Amino acid sequence: MKEYVWKIINSVIQSPLFHPYIRTYLLMILGVKLDKSARIAENVYLGSNKIIMGKHTFVNVGSFLDGNARIIIEDYVRIGPYVKILTGTHHYRHSVIRRREEDGTISKEVIIKKGSWVGMGAIILPSVTIAEGCIIAAGAVVTKDTEPNGLYAGNPARRIKDLPTTGDEM
Repeated sequence: MKEYVWKIINSVIQSPLFHPYIRTYLLMILGVKLDKSARIAENVYLGSNKIIMGKHTFVNVGSFLDGNARIIIEDYVRIGPYVKILTGTHHYRHSVIRRREEDGTISKEVIIKKGSWVGMGAIILPSVTIAEGCIIAAGAVVTKDTEPNGLYAGNPARRIKDLPTTGDEM
């Protein structure tokens, strides 16, 4: 029942009729741990209240945060439109477990560290940590942890450029 109520409320909050400030406030009431400066655009799907967003964070239009496990978005992170952040996956090594729905899923948290950007349509898979100061290019598929201050692109995402670290005093 609780999950059903969450889905109904979440679908209403996604409406473009709600200003981002109001959406943030309502989500905080529902138990999502958001800094008051965090913003979530319209049509963003939040699968649960296991989402933590720091100061001056932003999730753009049409993004999907499944929330099977915690999603931690640290301060000054920007998430582009239509990004997918997934925390749920499935057992695949054992054929019996794979066939049983109740045992077949695994939930692993995702962390996006301070000052990182995630480009349009990128996909971040379970148990990934995006290191501080990274840029994930549009359409990238992040399958493993990143190193700080790098530009990552491709499928699977790989580091293609080091980013400058001067002026990092936030």
